[in-house]
Formats: sequence, structure tokens, C-alpha cells
Amino acid sequence: MKRQLMALVAACAAGTMLADPNDPQVSLVSAQQDDNRVLKIEYTLDEPAIVTFDVKTNGVSIGAANLKLAYGDVHRVVEASEANEVRTLFWPAYEAWPEHTSKKDGMDFSVTVTAWATNSPPDYMVIKLVGEDKGSRTFYTAPEQLPGEGGVTNDVYKTDYLVMRRIPAAGKTFRMGSPASESARRENEILHYVSLTNDFYMGVFELTAGQFRNITTNFPSVFDATVFSSLKISVDDPTLSETPTRPVSSLIYSYFRGTGKLWPGDGHVLDQSAPLALFRAALDLPTLDLPTEAEWEFACRAGTISGRYDGSEYDAAHGDSILTLGWVYDSYYEKARDVGLLKPNAYGLYDMYGNVGEWCLDRYAGDSPYATAGSIAMAPVGPAVSSDGDTRVVRGAYVNYKSGLSFARSAFRYSVKFGYDANADWPAGNPKYGYRLVCTF
Repeated sequence: MKRQLMALVAACAAGTMLADPNDPQVSLVSAQQDDNRVLKIEYTLDEPAIVTFDVKTNGVSIGAANLKLAYGDVHRVVEASEANEVRTLFWPAYEAWPEHTSKKDGMDFSVTVTAWATNSPPDYMVIKLVGEDKGSRTFYTAPEQLPGEGGVTNDVYKTDYLVMRRIPAAGKTFRMGSPASESARRENEILHYVSLTNDFYMGVFELTAGQFRNITTNFPSVFDATVFSSLKISVDDPTLSETPTRPVSSLIYSYFRGTGKLWPGDGHVLDQSAPLALFRAALDLPTLDLPTEAEWEFACRAGTISGRYDGSEYDAAHGDSILTLGWVYDSYYEKARDVGLLKPNAYGLYDMYGNVGEWCLDRYAGDSPYATAGSIAMAPVGPAVSSDGDTRVVRGAYVNYKSGLSFARSAFRYSVKFGYDANADWPAGNPKYGYRLVCTF
């Protein structure tokens, strides 16, 4: 929950909005602009909260893209004020909104400060992966508000930061799988209903080589030939594998989580030497993990029940409509691409189809139903034993699937062996599997 308070800049008048008394309480002390068009906003806070703000003209927001560059006590967890101690944030309007003035005849200009409970944060969490403040978090209400040209699609957010989108899943029931009428449907896509119990954050992008390297600096490089040989994994063109904004690819499930602790029997417990454990420790995020299959599909669908999250269905005669959403076989000659170049879904998640297939936590239940048709599964964790060997679910189709156009659907699912297999086929130059991270907050 969140608490908001608005003030007119010119008059510094404050007025409260109705809110749950258990929510953080914010009081706006003043909002004044100096001669250099720097807006100074002062407020008090009765308990720790994540603070964001908005600027409005005639009651309408000027837009998230114009609210960049704010600094001070904003976009982070702010401690409670003591004895009416003032908290301060600054917004340099001259730089963030250069083509406008804040004082025009007939224009009401106001500021809204919002305090979010620390257990109910804004939609976008940005975690720093480099520097002395590695692991620090900032929060934003929209992707356009992130600093830098292009907002969330700026390359810095694909390498030096981990951007995660809050997925509103708590108490939601959705239709998982596909109906018999869906074109290109496979028998393992049994239609059923799932209810999720918690919101969660999911990576806006597939985990990239740059992000991996920034955290695992003391871990053998994923691009080291010896490591690849010992793990039976491979890379595509060496000149491409070094590209930090491309997803980590062709990596097995057990490489990332380890082989000693397995889902669902061991829950979220990891081998402490595994790369994912290094991520958790470096970022102080003990819940960081791969998504369950149900979480993945809920996030991918983003409220849709169509074959694809843009409302379309696969049609063999017009299959290339997917090329605006995902890199699949016919779209890029079998090479993984930079993340975040195509259209995201309604939750702002990129590359949910194509590029690399994404490992889920769940063991694979084979072609038999992974839920009873017509039932409602409560936050499912998958079967305790794989039905066809030690396999895990992979979602999203990958770039060199020759049937990728039809496989790029929200319900498409397949199985891959999760650990080392001396007989596994991992041909060189074959980008296949990567990771998308989730966590609760």
C-alpha cells in the first residue's frame, strides 16, 4: 500500500488523501522552485518507506520520461523522520523538462509525493551490480523514468544493473496451457487453472553476459574454453559471445543452481558455490531464483489468454508476425541477439519468446497432464520426480529452433536434461538456454 500527499508549488498548500492508517504517512512541508528551476520538495515521514514523486500540470502528470534526474530522498527506502525532521528531494526541471516552465498563466502546477510500504514497493526495482554500492536498490513507477536516454532499454541496464518488474500475481487465478483450438498446440499444454499467492519481481531481460560477469568475477568465466568443455556446453561465434548485452546462452540448469540442492525437495536452498548463490550474496537477495513454470507463464501472458501476449495467434500463413516480439529461427540466422530490442509484453518484459530458452525450476512432467484439466492448482511447484529422466522445464523457444515460429507461444513448453550428460548433444555454435531471474521482496 502507499500514501500520497500533494501540494501546489506556488502556494505550498498541502492536502492529504485518504489512505489506510497502517500505511506510511507522509506530510508535505513545502515544494518550491528556485531561480535555476530546481524544484526542492521537503516532507516528513512517520516510518521507513520507498518514496517516489510526480509533477502535474492542471491535474495531469507531465509523464514519467520527464521526471528523470531527481535526487536526494527519493526512489529508495527513506528512513522515518525524527521529531518532524525534514526529508528533501530535488528535481532539476531545467534539465529534465527543458522545453517547459513551471509557471504559466492559468496553469496549476503541483507535486505529489508517494510513500510506499517497504513490503509493497513500486513496479520497477533497479539493483546495482557494480561499484562499492553493489546491491543498492532504487525504485521507479515506470520504465521511462529510469535515468539515461531510452530509460530501461539503455545498455547500462543490461550490464551494470539488474532491472526487475513487479508482477501482480498475489491472489490471481489464470488460465495456464492452451485450448484444443489453439494453432500449433502440443499435447503437453493441458489447459488448467492456477492461482498464485504472492507478487514477485522478474527480470525485465534475460540474464546477460555482462550481468553475469559483474557478479561472478571470482568464478570461472562462462566463456572459458576449459569450463565449457567440462560442462558439455558451448558458445556461438566467439566474437558474439563476448557481447555483454547478449544473454548468457547454452548453459545448463545445474551449472547455475548447483547439483547438490534440487527443487522442489530442497526448496530455494542452493549449493553455496553455485553462481546463483553468488548473486544472492552480492545483492543481499536471499529469494533470488529461477521462476516456477506457473510464474513464468503468468508473467509472459501478462493478462492475456491468446496464443501470444500481443493478442495474436500463430498462423502458418502469417507466422512471421512473431518477429516483432521475439528472435526465433527465421529472424536471425541462429544467433542470439542483444536483449531488449523488440516489443515487450504488457508487464514490460522483453524476449519472452525466442533469443534463448529460459530454464524454470520445475521438473518436467512429460506429455502427461501437468495439472488436472478443470482444476485450480495453488502455486504449483512441479512434480517431485521427472517423468522422463532428470529433466527440467524450459520455456520461451530459442533462436535456432527450426520450428520457432510456431513454438513462440505463451503455452509452449519442453524438457531438457538439467545436469551433465555425457551423451547430450550440445553442438558448437548453438545458443540454446539461459536464465531469467525472479525474487520476492
